[in-house]
Amino acid sequence: MEKAKIKAWFLIFRPWSFTATAIPFIIALALVPPTHGIARWWIGLISGFLFQATVNLLNTWGDERSGVDRVPGTICTTPQVQQGLISIRTLLAVALLCAATAASLGLALCFYQDGGELKVSLPLLAAGFIGLLGSTNYSTGIKFKYRGLGVPFVAFLMGPLEIFVAMCILHPADSLSFITPLNTLLTIPAATLVCIIMHGNDMRDIPTDRLAGIKTMATILGPRGALILYWTCHMFPYLVCAMMIGRYGTMFLLPFMALPLTRRTLTAATRTYLECPENPQWRRLERASGGIYTVFGILYAIAIYSCMR
Repeated sequence: MEKAKIKAWFLIFRPWSFTATAIPFIIALALVPPTHGIARWWIGLISGFLFQATVNLLNTWGDERSGVDRVPGTICTTPQVQQGLISIRTLLAVALLCAATAASLGLALCFYQDGGELKVSLPLLAAGFIGLLGSTNYSTGIKFKYRGLGVPFVAFLMGPLEIFVAMCILHPADSLSFITPLNTLLTIPAATLVCIIMHGNDMRDIPTDRLAGIKTMATILGPRGALILYWTCHMFPYLVCAMMIGRYGTMFLLPFMALPLTRRTLTAATRTYLECPENPQWRRLERASGGIYTVFGILYAIAIYSCMR
């Protein structure tokens, strides 16, 4: 039973999804390398992992309370709770503990030394507070996930916002200087690729989410519209890289090494749609998209570091 519980907690934390936090932090590190050590970056990354764990745990808690996993034909996302391995109260308590720990670490990072004087980075404090609100209102509270706002919510929270937070952590005294058109443009690939992981999952769940009365971007757009959005989010990062090649160098060709993975995933998703346009049986899109996001993100960070010096 102990081994079963350990495995249950491992699955419910979904540590493989933490690349969605790691990639924005790596991109930020490529954009503004630290000048006085990297310890703050590591603390920020740990805080980011804890915030994401909060989202994962509260998402499981919210799904269980909403009853979405009890809809006939749905793929159960809360088996650990339904099998009695983890109680719903313990799940909530651990989620709140992760949120509190992440917030405490984030608050500590808002303070920094400048010329021997202790100062507070107000932009980092504000951005961190938005992140806290976001992580606790995805599938609970406001419930962006169930209001058709999950995709834009995740795109902003784990794209521009998280990269900005990481840059502020590295250089708290220069926070506002990082809000530039170029930096905003460079956050778009991370934003669009991270949201397709969730959108791919939503595409799979269109029939059961409709039965449960849950709104997602996929249920609102329908199968055809959802597939078009999936294609768009996959291709936009390559468009950004193409725009950067002429101005900043051919190293921005590096992320195109992920293009065969993208082509394979989009081909499979399109073929599945054409087989049954009314009810496509999409499977494993989120897993394939997560792999593309990780590979593209690492190559993209290398390109930024090489060209943006």
